[in-house]
Amino acid sequence: MFGNVHFQWAAVQFAPILESVISVQSNRSRSVNSAASPEDLHKLFVQALNSGDLDRLVGLYAFDGFLMARSGPARGISAIRKALAEYVAMKPTIQLTTRRVVQVEDTALLVADWRFHGTTSDGGNVSTSGTSIEVARRQPDGSWCYLIDLPNGLD
Repeated sequence: MFGNVHFQWAAVQFAPILESVISVQSNRSRSVNSAASPEDLHKLFVQALNSGDLDRLVGLYAFDGFLMARSGPARGISAIRKALAEYVAMKPTIQLTTRRVVQVEDTALLVADWRFHGTTSDGGNVSTSGTSIEVARRQPDGSWCYLIDLPNGLD
């Protein structure tokens, strides 16, 4: 019994350290999927979503990122992966036009208009559009990733 309690305590204490290690490893694997500029994030997002590549899509987000998904807020990379998987499952096509990028040092604000078409699990069609707001952060390797993604802006 004592060993089990001790293990649980250790797991809680070391979870943040493990998450940091995973984050560093995740960010190192960005080479193929790297956004060299904030604007590249939009281009890479469209390519990944339209091709149904969940791993590439998730790779565009910071490990500690936030996505306001259809199903609700997604905080952290695991929750973001789960939320993005719902979109990928719709086998969508998305068109995205970058309207504005404001960059200050290692942080950027992006605004884009988008159109999304997909298929629900019961075969129904989904067509929607909106204006997104994202905050991106430059990583130590110079690449950019989404820190905050609000697909429907302030709505």
